Amino acid sequence: MNVDSSGDRPYRADMPANGQGFLDSYLPYLLRQADQTLSAPFYDTLNHYGVARSEWRVLAVLHELGDLGVKDLANAALSPQPTVTHALRRLEARGLVIRTQGTQDKRQRLVSVTATGKELTQNLINQAKALETDQLAQADDLTDLIAQLKSLTATVEARSQQLAQNATQAG
Repeated sequence: MNVDSSGDRPYRADMPANGQGFLDSYLPYLLRQADQTLSAPFYDTLNHYGVARSEWRVLAVLHELGDLGVKDLANAALSPQPTVTHALRRLEARGLVIRTQGTQDKRQRLVSVTATGKELTQNLINQAKALETDQLAQADDLTDLIAQLKSLTATVEARSQQLAQNATQAG
C-alpha cells in the first residue's frame, strides 16, 4: 500500500500532495477514518468471538439500556431496522438474546439479553475498554473532544428535526 510522505495515510497518485484535498477537511470522512482506525483491534476481537459488528451494537445497547423493542433498539444501535432484525435472529439462535411479548402491546416484541449474552457482552466491553485505553495511551485528554462530539450530534439532530418540521408544514 502506498502512504503519503508522512507515512500516515494511504494515497492515490491523483490525490493532492499538500493535504488540502476534500477528504482532508470533510468531517464525516475524518470521523469515520478515526472510528475505523481506533476500532480495528476490537473488530479483531469480535471476529475471534464470532460476533458481527451489527450484533455487537445490539448487545452493547441492550447492556446499556435494558430491554427494548426492535424499533427503539435499531435507533439506539444506529442501524437500519432490517439489519438489527437479522442480527437478532443470529443472536437468538446462539442463545444470546430472547424476544418476549410486550406487556402493554401484545404485538410488540421486547428484546432481552440472556445470562450467556450478558457474560459475553461484559467480556467484550472489558476488552473494548482495555483496547481503547491502549490505543489512546499517547493521546491528549479527550474530555473536550467528547463534549464537542456530543454537542455536534445534538446540534445536527435538532437542525434535522427543524428541517423535517419545515418540510411537513410547507407540504
